[in-house]
Order: sequence, then structure tokens, then C-alpha cells
Amino acid sequence: MKIVVPVKDILPNPFQARRKMDREGIQALADEIRENGLWPGALRGRMKDDRVELCYGHRRLNAVKALGWKEVEVEVEELTDEEMAVQNLAENLQREGLTDIEKAQAIHLMLQRMSRAGVKDSEALQRISRLLGLSAGWIKDLLSLLALEPGVQKAIREKRIAGRTALEAHRLGGKRMVETAIQNKLPVHKISALAQKIRRIPDEKVREELKRQVVRGSVTAPEAIQEKARKMLKGRPAKAPEDLDRRIGEWARKLKGWSTELDELVLYRRFLREPGRADVLKAEIDRFVVRLQRLTR
Repeated sequence: MKIVVPVKDILPNPFQARRKMDREGIQALADEIRENGLWPGALRGRMKDDRVELCYGHRRLNAVKALGWKEVEVEVEELTDEEMAVQNLAENLQREGLTDIEKAQAIHLMLQRMSRAGVKDSEALQRISRLLGLSAGWIKDLLSLLALEPGVQKAIREKRIAGRTALEAHRLGGKRMVETAIQNKLPVHKISALAQKIRRIPDEKVREELKRQVVRGSVTAPEAIQEKARKMLKGRPAKAPEDLDRRIGEWARKLKGWSTELDELVLYRRFLREPGRADVLKAEIDRFVVRLQRLTR
């Protein structure tokens, strides 16, 4: 049902995900509305006593306020608390570019509401995952942002670092590594590569020293880790890591899988003889073969 409501009688969504409104963005939206009008269904809410509690459309509401409108059309429906929370968050996720902290706070509030309604945590997580179109794993990662230090959360909120990047950096070296990631503008894939290179160093002391250098920001290139480790390990007595047998087993399974996939490619071997086609594979195959041979010599 669509009704015309005095702007002063519209209340915000109690589950509103967005904490801040961009003034320049609101003004740009107001200019657009002045020129093109407000499209049907732009504001949606539910009745709350004699007033309307807005489900979504807070930026548009602020824009019409900036235009000095006294009344506005709102689509009013019967909405539960869960629907109010989910629809507001879903709309913001699609249109507003919420920060990861804002997403986490909204999801946390939804989980709390569901818990109070008697919904089990695992079921609530799956329900939110389906409603928002986000994987359960990413939702858990988002929620873990709320356990980070206030300074890290602030950096995410101010969009100086993405939530996923902050998590990866924090796992590697805590708050200090997050600061290093921000200062050096390290993307998440580079931080993951640094962590992976460090984990592969067999000597614990060398591993910890290089980790300290990475966290301090004196080493930020993944390819430099291996070279530095090789120099630091030179002359040291070799000591196998405790999980070497597990690693060998994992690599044996990987090699077996790759061998099976290569069997499929061999079926098309005659086509690889065409000029230029095999060149794409040859250089990488040669490098890979050389490195594999080092293991068995």
C-alpha cells in the first residue's frame, strides 16, 4: 500500500546498517531527484503507531529533506523485524557500498535478533547466507572483524583497507601488519603470498626473523622471502620440519591429480604441434620439470 507521509513522521530503520551518510553523495542524489523525481517504491517501510518506520531508502529520505519536501510517498507493508533488517542490509549491499565493518555490525544485529527468537546459531547463519547471497564462510570472516582492535576497525570503516585484506594481515602479524599493509598498499593476494612463503621456511628462527621483517615493512615482496631465507639458512645444520611427512603426502596426492589431468591433455597432443600453440605450455613445463628433478636427485 502506498501512502503519502509527512517527512517529519518517518522514523529510521532500527536495524539500519549504514552509520554515516556522505553529504556530497546526498546532495548529488538530491539534484537527481529534483530533475527526475522519486521513482515508485524508492521508500519502503512499516507503520509504527501513527508514524512510518523506514525499511530502506534512508539516503533518498535525506535527499528529499535537503530539497525541502514536506511530504513523500512511502510503500507501507507489514514487515517483521527480520525482514526490516535483511531488506535494509540487502538494499545497501547492492547499492550503497557499505564498509565491511558496517556489514558485520548489521549481520551481528540480525543474528542477535534471531537468537532471541529461538533460532539456532547454525540455522541463523545459513538463513542469512541465503537471504544476502553471501557464503557462510565470508559471513564468519565479516563477524570476526568485530573482534579486531578499534584502530583496525576504524581503518576499515574509513576504507583505508578492505576487511578481507585486514583479516589476512592481522592473521599474519596482528595490528602492526595491518598498519604495514595500509602504508605499503598491500593487496590481499600479496599478503597471502607472503604468509605462504614464510610458512614454507623449514628453520623456525629464520622463519620468525623474516616474519618480523615482513611485519615491520622492511620486506614486502613475496619473491624476496625465498632468497633471503636461502642466504640465512646457508651453513646452518638442516632440520626437517615436524610435519614433513604430511607435506610429502599432500604433494604426492597433488602430483597424482596433476598426472591424471595431463592424461586428458595428452589426448590433444597432435593439436599442440600447431605453430605457437605449445609455446604457452613449454616454458612453464620446462621450469616445473627442473624443479621436480631437484627433489629426486
